[in-house]
Amino acid sequence: MAGESRAAMGRLTARVLKRAAAALLCGVCTSAALAQPQPQPQPQPLDRERAMSVTLGFETVRLPGGERMGLLGGTLLFDVGQGWWLGPAAYGAASGERGGLFVGGVEVQHRWRLGGGQLAAGLYAGGGGGASAPVGGGLMLRPALAWLHDLGPMQAGLSLSQVRFPSGRIDGRQLGLVLGWDGRFRHADLRRAGQPASDTQRSGLGVDRILATYTQLDLRDGAAPERRIGLVGGRLDRRIDGSGWHWGLETAGAARGDASGYMEILGSLGWDVAPLDALPGLRLGGRAALGLGGGGAVPTGGGPIARAMLTLAVPLGGGLSTGLEAGRTRGLDGALTAPTLQWWLASGLEPARGASGRYEGLLAAAGWTAALQRYGNPRRVDGSRRALNTIGIKITRQAGQHLYLSGQAHSAYAGGAGAYSVGLIGAGLVSGAPQQGWQAGVEALVGASGGGGVDTSGGALAQGLVWAGWSPLPSQQWRIGAGALRSLRGNLSTPVFELSWTWRFAQTAP
Repeated sequence: MAGESRAAMGRLTARVLKRAAAALLCGVCTSAALAQPQPQPQPQPLDRERAMSVTLGFETVRLPGGERMGLLGGTLLFDVGQGWWLGPAAYGAASGERGGLFVGGVEVQHRWRLGGGQLAAGLYAGGGGGASAPVGGGLMLRPALAWLHDLGPMQAGLSLSQVRFPSGRIDGRQLGLVLGWDGRFRHADLRRAGQPASDTQRSGLGVDRILATYTQLDLRDGAAPERRIGLVGGRLDRRIDGSGWHWGLETAGAARGDASGYMEILGSLGWDVAPLDALPGLRLGGRAALGLGGGGAVPTGGGPIARAMLTLAVPLGGGLSTGLEAGRTRGLDGALTAPTLQWWLASGLEPARGASGRYEGLLAAAGWTAALQRYGNPRRVDGSRRALNTIGIKITRQAGQHLYLSGQAHSAYAGGAGAYSVGLIGAGLVSGAPQQGWQAGVEALVGASGGGGVDTSGGALAQGLVWAGWSPLPSQQWRIGAGALRSLRGNLSTPVFELSWTWRFAQTAP
């Protein structure tokens, strides 16, 4: 019996050793397979594009008492199908006595192709005000009918519109001039975020970099003591391949000094050169800008301003660069004259064109957001407290698996604060992958605000927000959020509640 037991035990031991050896061999083979380099996805071209239309219009609005105000407007509309177009729009005073009046919001249009042009019927809704204009709570409605005649890639035509502030005393009907340009907004499906891309054209709006700016104006109008004010803002730039030319769009608001409520929006054109072959990122040049500004008792008259600057740019590595600019800002219809200094920090948005003539990089999640916010009990300059509502636009860009960057602009449309506007920049953290159905996040922002009798005390402020989002489709997301806003040197401190909708996609990143 003992012999049989030993034999059985030997057979069992042999089977165990055989199976262990097989398992070890299998594990070694699996490890070897895993150790082999895994095939990387090949860069693919962008697989989505949407028709895009940019328009610029001018009209003269009659105010109470027979006063006339020139109103300049710009829209960025996207084709959403079946002849419907939707996108952000902004209007600002460009002549008259109301420099500093700005209104931002959303426009929807329906377009019909007729012969050599387009007939467009639209409705704009936004919030804003300024320059003591009788805008009431700030809500502006602008139904309009426009004819755009094709001139190659451009269009030109006429508009018939009504500009109305329902809670104010502005209600005018007028003819206007319109210029337009049609383009393509090229992007990728959001689910491709993180994958390599290679294409012959830029993605998105085609801008190369985004800049955070701090601008100092030394105001000299000859009638008042000199004032020094500081503006915080942002700029989008695009370089023209193969040349030193670049163009951009910038906006800023007062955050320091006695000019709370001052705001400016400028288009710019510049040229620079690398003087040292050993430091190709070091560039010297100049830049000129033209646009609208006003508010905060800054004497811009009807609103148009111009700026000329000498520029110096220095590379920092990692896609970052910084620079200094020095020059002068002048009002074209007012007493403003101001020596100007600007410091900026830039980050690349698009990869540079490679030797192959293609733009190659990784796709990053991005989004455009329309938002409604409610301030619970903001303090006014007269000491009272009253809720107000704002309408705003946000642009976001993923900068990591859970990190995103955001730029925002909001203007009041209800609550007796029609001239109140705020611009914010900052970052946030988000849970999960960009295309997941449910997400949560938190963001921290800084910026400038003013106007509308809100006690911002210089303009600088900070805002924090916690949000939850739901995506019925990968390309869309609804969010609700709650947080707080506080001025950095004043008495403004209020809870903030938000409802927003985002169109989401992927763009090529450096």
